[in-house]
Amino acid sequence: MATSDRSRAEYQRRVNRVIDYIQAHRAEDISLDTLAAVAAFSPFHFHRVFKSMTGENLREFIQRTRLETAASHLVQRPHTDVLEIALENGFSSASAFARAFKERFGMSASAWRNGGATDASKARQADRKPGEVEHNPRKAALCAPDQDASSSGADARQDEEEIMNVTVKTLPSYHVAYVRCIGPYGPGGVVDEAWRRIARWASARDLWTPDRICLGIAHDNPKVTEPAKCRLDAAIVIPQGFKADGDVNVTDVAGGKYAAGAFLGEAHTIGAAWDQLFGRWLPESGYQPDHRPCFELYQGEFHDPKTNRFRCELCLPVRPL
Repeated sequence: MATSDRSRAEYQRRVNRVIDYIQAHRAEDISLDTLAAVAAFSPFHFHRVFKSMTGENLREFIQRTRLETAASHLVQRPHTDVLEIALENGFSSASAFARAFKERFGMSASAWRNGGATDASKARQADRKPGEVEHNPRKAALCAPDQDASSSGADARQDEEEIMNVTVKTLPSYHVAYVRCIGPYGPGGVVDEAWRRIARWASARDLWTPDRICLGIAHDNPKVTEPAKCRLDAAIVIPQGFKADGDVNVTDVAGGKYAAGAFLGEAHTIGAAWDQLFGRWLPESGYQPDHRPCFELYQGEFHDPKTNRFRCELCLPVRPL
């Protein structure tokens, strides 16, 4: 078996252990730390790993599988109280279960039990295309990142080639001055203002030089944390001895082994590039995420104002699988 196949199989085994654990403990309040320990992955990056392997966010997966198990039990155990089934599947109250069930299935649990399940099954069969096999969502398989359905095969192959240009390297520690913003990642808004502030601060101290090194340090996963609460540091590497002042803070970014993926594009496409790094490259790499923040590494004049494109390296901290 090739190294990439062994690596992907190991990722699948670990995520499947988590899925089995969720199913066996669905009545319990399951924490992220517990599930990350079951998978033997760092809690810091476990959400992204799980999404890359299953195609679903962890919270969505737990909610969906609890509801689907409860829906099956409603039909299979027609004389069992609805509240009992709700509690067995991790819902704290009848009202919480009722809201979630109706949102998922479009009807009450009682209606589901009294014929709604049969009607829903017939509708699914009617909608299924000839020869289509229903996917089993309870086991992990490598999932390609979401793509626009209108994209051509050539475009998809080009995207894959770009993100697969990944080098595992040892980076030094960086002593940085930074401005922290809290708000949605992406172009515009608080992120752009944070970069303008650090550029003004560095320019006033003759640090905004042509060979400068800047870091965009993301502390949250926007697919887990509410966009309004996401934290990002716009940072520039500075010599030792610089102190924090009213405009910036100073810290050290840990060095070590990182997977560095080359990126060239517009700001609104970088999120998809991160997804591809986690979803395509990582499960076949022989590495797993380490418990350090990811960051984007910018060197020199990285932005072309004519095309509005910029280049950087997406730096994912890793350790052997």
